[in-house]
Amino acid sequence: MIRALSFLLLVFLSWNCKSKQESLIEEIQELLEEQSYEKASGMLKDYLVKPKSDDEVLSSEKPETPRIVELSYDRKRLVYLEDSKLVWRDTSDGTNGSKSLDEVPASLAVSLNANYALAEYPMTTGCRLFAISLKNNDLLYESGAQISCRNRGGISDDGSKIYYFVDNQLYEEKTVEPRTPKLVVSKEKITPPFSGLKARFFLYPIGKDFLLFSGNAGSYYLYYFQPEKKSVEKIDQEVISPLIYYGTGDSAYYLGGSIGRLHLRRLQFGKSKPSSSKLFTISRKEINPWKLPGKNEFVSNYSGKVHLWGPSRKSQVLPLLCERIWLVDQNKVLCENEKGGLYLTNLDFPEEDWRILKLYEEARDK
Repeated sequence: MIRALSFLLLVFLSWNCKSKQESLIEEIQELLEEQSYEKASGMLKDYLVKPKSDDEVLSSEKPETPRIVELSYDRKRLVYLEDSKLVWRDTSDGTNGSKSLDEVPASLAVSLNANYALAEYPMTTGCRLFAISLKNNDLLYESGAQISCRNRGGISDDGSKIYYFVDNQLYEEKTVEPRTPKLVVSKEKITPPFSGLKARFFLYPIGKDFLLFSGNAGSYYLYYFQPEKKSVEKIDQEVISPLIYYGTGDSAYYLGGSIGRLHLRRLQFGKSKPSSSKLFTISRKEINPWKLPGKNEFVSNYSGKVHLWGPSRKSQVLPLLCERIWLVDQNKVLCENEKGGLYLTNLDFPEEDWRILKLYEEARDK
């Protein structure tokens, strides 16, 4: 009896949701017949921007400062910063938590499994660093260093060490008193492509090690940094952007090539030295590639739209309007819309959503 009632409830909810979509479609079709294109376009856009009834809303208000979002390497642990509130969520076990910070950080970096975070706080002469535990309250460590806010540091996965750049050199510091920063990589070993420009440096965790980008102005070198050996090795010298997009398993993606000719590149990492491979040329619509599992397909967002694309398929606009996206876990899209809302949604869309997207494009182009 309970199962039967549950089934009937699900059918009713599904029918009710569908009827709302169909009602919207009917109303829009009437507006199009009346040539009320602007009103129709606005109503359709409002539907595509808002989260649906089965989406998970994480935040409905736009923060005063730009929201910072970070993911663990397996994309299962999500961390985001809203002003002085630090929030984390684990999709594998459903655990979540938050922490109020005394100040608003200028930037945030997380460890491999996003159990720890490294926050940078702006000062008049640069930034100061805090190492923070996202599992419990076992770590809140303030570094004595004052660093440039231009760079991105790193933190080990056990939270025991932080890494940061001072005068183009990489330092290591244990997260216990007394503060004892140590030089681990000199500037001669992590040179940027153009010595005449002020360089920027970025760290991203892969296993126990890190990727290190060095450069500026759309031209970077990519290094492999091993903290235990205190060594670095260059693995790519044609990098456009110092950003990585974690894939499925031990992989990450980044952009290489030259301005006007972008190449997608894949980095495989694990127990040995990571290997970089050139994949294929991409367009500006595909510059933030989030890999789907089990398929040679990606999702990206560009100009408020979300695109599904791949090397052997035509790019397809999805019925979802987002200013920024991240692919969380396997195939859940974290969407930040133009109103500043943040929510998780699946990539399975009913037929009515595709019809609404088509009507929106028609009304918008009139």
